[in-house]
Amino acid sequence: MPVAVSKPVVVVAAGGALGATARYLLAEQWPGIWTILVVNVVGSLLLGYLAEMLGPDRMLRLFLGVGVLGGFTTFSTFAVDAVGEDAGRAALYVTATLLPALLAARLGMLVGHRRRRARGAIA
Repeated sequence: MPVAVSKPVVVVAAGGALGATARYLLAEQWPGIWTILVVNVVGSLLLGYLAEMLGPDRMLRLFLGVGVLGGFTTFSTFAVDAVGEDAGRAALYVTATLLPALLAARLGMLVGHRRRRARGAIA
């Protein structure tokens, strides 16, 4: 059954192309697992921030959150990189990615929340 090409599909695809291209270019410039770690942590920070800052505009959320940042960050590359390492380095990589990414997402949400509050957007 074919999928209808609706405006949300186009918005997500366009954002995903931009995000995936940015990740690819960074990984080409600085090859190695640690670049993907930085990409995933920075992407988590930005996604947390956007989650708080973006209003109800569904298309903007789809473009930036699902598209750009969904294409920019990558669990699959993270997983393959971790499996390809020896056990000690893989454990370090997983820990060094997951904990900072979770903390970065929370920090982004806190910064976004405070910024919205300072602008009077929330009580």
